[in-house]
Amino acid sequence: MTSARSWRERLSLFAFSAVLIGAVFSARVILEGESELSASDAAFDRGELTSSLDHARRSATLYAPGAPHVERAYARMIALALGAEAAGQSKVAFLSWQAIRSAALESRHVFLPRQAELERANENLARLEALSRDSAGSDRPKNQAQALTRLNADDAPAPAWIAVLGAGFLLALAGLGLFAFRGLSRTGNVSFQRARLGLLLFAIGAACWTLAAYKA
Repeated sequence: MTSARSWRERLSLFAFSAVLIGAVFSARVILEGESELSASDAAFDRGELTSSLDHARRSATLYAPGAPHVERAYARMIALALGAEAAGQSKVAFLSWQAIRSAALESRHVFLPRQAELERANENLARLEALSRDSAGSDRPKNQAQALTRLNADDAPAPAWIAVLGAGFLLALAGLGLFAFRGLSRTGNVSFQRARLGLLLFAIGAACWTLAAYKA
């Protein structure tokens, strides 16, 4: 009975630790995202469109599910793209759609949360690329289709990095589990000597996850 209770207590500590780490990470991401978006707003008010775009892209890459700054960051970048093209600033429009594409790809993990924005950016980048290359217009649809195909091919994640991403997640989870079951006593005291393996696995898993998320 005592043994079963001990396992339940350790499991509860493990779940609490996982939730706490997730909450701290999400809070940091949201605060940094809001800060970058505020910097984007300030740069936009000063008429510094390139700086505003850069800050908006950084805000969008600081992704957290349901975070309001992400939606506003994409809205700012799309507005910059549409406004620049309407004003005849094709270079700024192209950079804006590139920023949207980059932000969508950088926030990709196991799944792609901003699929719609990525597809819209690819379509507009292909269209602008075709417009810049063809002045006659007869081959424009063909060139645009080729550019879009190339962009979509570049978006495909590398299978090897997806495997590393999954392995990193499992290692980090296993590390947290070992930390909870071996490093924590029933009274809540931490034994770092017994928790070393768990902490090491968590660090390796987190590093693999971060690297794979960037490379995939």
